[in-house]
Amino acid sequence: MTAMLTTENITIDDTDVRLAGETPHPQGATLVLRAADGTDVELPERIQAMLLATLTSVAENGEATIGRLPDELTSTVAADILSVSRPTLMKWVRQGRIDSFKVGTHTRFKREDVLRLQAERMEERRAAFAALREDKDWD
Repeated sequence: MTAMLTTENITIDDTDVRLAGETPHPQGATLVLRAADGTDVELPERIQAMLLATLTSVAENGEATIGRLPDELTSTVAADILSVSRPTLMKWVRQGRIDSFKVGTHTRFKREDVLRLQAERMEERRAAFAALREDKDWD
């Protein structure tokens, strides 16, 4: 069996960008597909988040790109995803903060490990920001 890479490009124009910007996305809104017979199908939460992020990107940047990360990432790609330098990423490997493996002489990372660390770092930043906001010394 041969794996094939297929891509679908959707071209948008200025009207699409304007409409994306005018489309409200209230907090807590739910995206639903409505079938021809009127049946509503609620989309999974992750799909809703992806579609809303796409809508926001079109509204703000006039474009959106959706892609899937490969199962194995190079150190350069992993560092980019984590918004750190490659040397910092390699230091984290030595410290045991993230697992890696070798392909020949090249260091690789599992997509899931990189995304897990990305989520952990985001949560750490949110917690730190919340702590700063609660700090009484700011008054």
